[in-house]
Amino acid sequence: MLRFQAGEESAFERLVEVYQAPVFSLLRRLLGPGAELEDLAQEVFLRLYRSRERYQPQGRLSTYLYRITYNLALNCLRDEHRRHPRGLPEGFAREPRDLADAGAHQVDAKSDVLIWAGRVESALASLPENQRLALVLQHYNGLDLEEIGAILGISAKAVKSLLHRARENLRPRLEPYHRREHES
Repeated sequence: MLRFQAGEESAFERLVEVYQAPVFSLLRRLLGPGAELEDLAQEVFLRLYRSRERYQPQGRLSTYLYRITYNLALNCLRDEHRRHPRGLPEGFAREPRDLADAGAHQVDAKSDVLIWAGRVESALASLPENQRLALVLQHYNGLDLEEIGAILGISAKAVKSLLHRARENLRPRLEPYHRREHES
């Protein structure tokens, strides 16, 4: 980013190459699947581009970029909530579909993983935005408590509490599936 600030345009292209997949993944996990994700990812990088002059390297660039992504996703969720006050983000099913053939007696390992991933995605979608983001940033992006706190604008201690509440909220949503799989 500092090279980009100094006028090296190719440095911005490199930033996009490095961070495009993580930004897209974060948006998908926060907002669910949908056609507008590519547009939102482009908007994230457009905002990064526009912030060239005022960017101050106070931490990792990824933290700064994830903060832009989070703010954009939060705005999108608020807009969606205004349009559909009680629904999950578009594209999320209330109950994940069973991907196995109806006549099959055993589901292969790949289908099991896909079914479980669908359940986790649905459970994550039911969490409040800040809890969902904290979990996604920790488990999928590998950020520590301080980095997550910088993105959310809260202390590391508050992040730890937020993560605890998120896990407590997920437990009753996922426990029946987990218990059922171990009983069979």
